[in-house]
Amino acid sequence: MAIHAAFVLLGLLLPWNIETDLYSVLPDSSEFRNVAEAEKALSAHSMRNLTVLLGHRDFAVAKSAASELEGIFAGDSSLAETRLRVGDASMQELRDFYFGYRYVLQGNAVRDLLKQGDVATLKDNALQKVYGAFSLADLSRVEEDPFLLGDEAFEHFTLNSPLMNGRFTLRDGVLAAEDSAVTYVMWSASLAANTSAMASSGHVLERLDRVLDSLQRVHEGLLVEKSGVPFHSYESSKNAQSEVAWISGVSMALILLLLLWVFRTPIPIVSTLFAIGVAICAALSGTWAVFGSIHIFTFVFGTSVIGVSIDYAIHFFTERHHILKGLLLGFMTTEFSYIALTFADFPLLRQMAVFSIVGLASSFATIVLLFPNLPLPSHAAEGKRPLPTRIPELFLRVYDRFPPRWARIAGIVFALVLVPGVLKLDVHTDMRTLYSMSESLKRSEALNARLNNLGISANYFIVEGSSEQELLENEEALSARLQVAVKDSLMRGFLATSSYIPSVKTQQETFEGVQSLRHSQALQELLESLNVPSDSLFESGFASPAYLEPSSKIPSSFASILDMLWIGEVDGRFYSAVFPLHVAAGFDIAKQAAELPHVYAVNKMENVNETLTQLSRVALLLVAIAYAVVFLVLVFVYGFVPALRIIRAPVLSCIFIAAVFGYCGIPFNFFAIVGVILTLGIGIDYALFFKEGATRGLVTALAVMLSAATTLISFGSLSFSSFVPVSTFGLSVLLGIWCCFVLSPFSRD
Repeated sequence: MAIHAAFVLLGLLLPWNIETDLYSVLPDSSEFRNVAEAEKALSAHSMRNLTVLLGHRDFAVAKSAASELEGIFAGDSSLAETRLRVGDASMQELRDFYFGYRYVLQGNAVRDLLKQGDVATLKDNALQKVYGAFSLADLSRVEEDPFLLGDEAFEHFTLNSPLMNGRFTLRDGVLAAEDSAVTYVMWSASLAANTSAMASSGHVLERLDRVLDSLQRVHEGLLVEKSGVPFHSYESSKNAQSEVAWISGVSMALILLLLLWVFRTPIPIVSTLFAIGVAICAALSGTWAVFGSIHIFTFVFGTSVIGVSIDYAIHFFTERHHILKGLLLGFMTTEFSYIALTFADFPLLRQMAVFSIVGLASSFATIVLLFPNLPLPSHAAEGKRPLPTRIPELFLRVYDRFPPRWARIAGIVFALVLVPGVLKLDVHTDMRTLYSMSESLKRSEALNARLNNLGISANYFIVEGSSEQELLENEEALSARLQVAVKDSLMRGFLATSSYIPSVKTQQETFEGVQSLRHSQALQELLESLNVPSDSLFESGFASPAYLEPSSKIPSSFASILDMLWIGEVDGRFYSAVFPLHVAAGFDIAKQAAELPHVYAVNKMENVNETLTQLSRVALLLVAIAYAVVFLVLVFVYGFVPALRIIRAPVLSCIFIAAVFGYCGIPFNFFAIVGVILTLGIGIDYALFFKEGATRGLVTALAVMLSAATTLISFGSLSFSSFVPVSTFGLSVLLGIWCCFVLSPFSRD
């Protein structure tokens, strides 16, 4: 009890770190295990960005609403930054920036002309910019830059960037775009690193929704469209919490009423709730001590602690003096199942297993060591108050009418009926099918994609290097391949850091080409055409050119692009991401990365699906091995035939789950398999209790019926959730426990 008290105290004092990102606890595939930490850093950053589009037929109204929104949330501690205004000063800052680096930063077109020594074309381009009818060139520095190299760099890296392919343009200091006669103004932000996207009271996204609703009431006709991963995470977690809380509340009320009706005294109920509370605190503390954090899915899986705690308590209060052996064997077999899962190379599965191992051990210790000392009334302790055994009597009478031979035949037929369903089973996890986007978010994402027109592919590259410059050079090797893919119409473009900050090696090549302009005849002709003195300041900057590096000071508007692409240093190595844009069906990301040793093709969703599918199978294999050990233990305790009778109920129940999923065409995904594991862990207890309580048939049947009823109510009700992972998990447990309950009486002698 002292250990329990320490666990509970620890649970109350610890600052809990709850993980909500499934990707963060998934194992990494062999294809990019070397860059797993960099990929997680990239995902963590990109999953914090959000965008709100405020639209109205009158641009002034849309801008006013956006300005009000910015005024409310600028400086909010839950947001790392907010972005609305892009003033003319920002554009001039970019012009000044590229002018300062004009001798080293140029696009491929200008760089190729410099390499070829084609000074005449550069001269003609400059004259066209100066005297062209629709030129937008900045001519204020023509004496220092007669070839307008600063303007060439500005146009290439900003105006001709893939980021400018969308409809958004700078209008009155904000980014605006039109769609269906409505003008939308963009307001964007990113969550602070310590702000979870999981729904909670007072969350910044909850406050944002209230403000947006208020703006729509004030500005009649205002349209609001929200885009970004945080909105999806917040909405799904909010819906899931609401549903699970409602379902759990109704389930718990039904369970408490059922127990109160059976025992006629609140002592068993209070004691059971106490055991559950202590077990959960112990499980939380133990899991935190081992892993340093707890994932939200661990709570879902860990509800088995509640189910088993209730089962153990029910059996204690119904047949107090004859239950120790059954409880001990049930505890051991369930723990074996969870211990086996700790051998899986899967952090989330290990965490779930540790949570259940510690929680069940706590529950078992509480019931065995503490409950016998409870001040129970003598009639309850000795069973003198008649328990409602009428229903168990009818239940057992059905089984007593089955001759052993007919029972065996029925079992064979049952098993044969399951075979076709199992053969149809699709063991596969597709994360895309587990989340159903609301219509409003679906509409918003479509509008945002249409207006931005980026077309960022779900598949991308991660590039690594031992230094920043090596990383940029590796990126440039990949970029050369991607340029060919663009020419072959396999993609429209790509985003890469090296497209904005070339390696110093490339910048040096550009500078060497620019040097050829210094004493060329074309320069003298250009100066005469522009009426610029021959002693112009064109020579400035040649003595010691400044090279741009990722660590250099860059304009804020430029920095936002690099924040999306540049991952930086992770564990002594440097990483960046390269995103293909508008890829065609024939684009093969793996082929593009082939034979480039420091370039990794990342297909995150497929990797997650494949990994979960593979590890689901591994988990089943590990549990099967654990069950083989359990069977040997039961053979040692009871003999071969009785052991076979005990273990067939949970095993057939798991096959039953698989067959139903197969017949119904439901993918047998990771969450369904978690339900199978719980069925194996919980369901075997029913058969064990029937075996141990054969001489006390009615009382044992009542205890098992209560255990099954509480489990079916608590877990089965989850199958009605609209949150697919929860409903799949609940359906799996519902089918398995129901089948276990039906088959377990056959384990009697």
